[in-house]
Amino acid sequence: MRKLRECAYAPTVTSFNQKIDVLKQRSPVVVGNFLKDLHPQHWANAYFRGRCYGEMWSNATESFNNWIREAHHLLITQLVDAIRGKIMEKISNRKVKSSGWVGGICPKMEKLLVSEFKDSRSWIVSQSDNNIFDVCSQPSVFVDIGSRSCSCFQWQLNGFPCSHAVVTFRNSGKNVYGYIESFYHVVKYKATYAGSIHPIPTVEKPKFTTSNYLIAPLIYKRPPGRPKQKRIPSKGEVVQLIRCGHCGKMGHYNRKTCKEPMKRTRIFFVGHKPLLK
Repeated sequence: MRKLRECAYAPTVTSFNQKIDVLKQRSPVVVGNFLKDLHPQHWANAYFRGRCYGEMWSNATESFNNWIREAHHLLITQLVDAIRGKIMEKISNRKVKSSGWVGGICPKMEKLLVSEFKDSRSWIVSQSDNNIFDVCSQPSVFVDIGSRSCSCFQWQLNGFPCSHAVVTFRNSGKNVYGYIESFYHVVKYKATYAGSIHPIPTVEKPKFTTSNYLIAPLIYKRPPGRPKQKRIPSKGEVVQLIRCGHCGKMGHYNRKTCKEPMKRTRIFFVGHKPLLK
């Protein structure tokens, strides 16, 4: 999985081909069958024509589902109201949190900018014209400030200056904050949470019969077996195995859910004491 992740995050076609060759060497048959129907433009940075801004997973969706897990069992109207309350509180908390930010970009991105500056302090920058610079790193790249691009392709993929671009701005004297995408700025963050979700009080509402406003569930055929309480793991996700106390095997079950048949126990008497075997 680590090798596959490196292939997905490789910014150029050349680096992708190098890393995919290393991945195939680990297990040619298994990797070949796994990647047979997976076209790189759907999962690899090097072939993706859009911008994913450094995000290559669905963690945001899974985090949201886990965030509202306590409300999953509620009726639809109560579920919507519970989600409304949680989002209302979240917007308020982030509005208060960002009210004290005074920098140009969000604090997390400011720390990333400082980290990239430290990584690029030893590189030598040569200027070609007003916007194009040659950065002697390993390997060497060229940076075009005018088009906001770098030959390492990290700036184009993330919309945030890479280490090569940062050292270029430092040597050219130009303002790096003017070349960072607007959604990384504090102003845009505050604008995102500028609105509010107002509470819905029930103190002045007229009384009503609950049965008249119930939303009936959809009619469908119930599948056999008990309903699943846990989400289905994603393809390739590693789920921790546990050792069953009944059969002693490693798996995703325990003594209570084990389906192995019970072993027959023979009793021997040694003197007046029974001995189990």
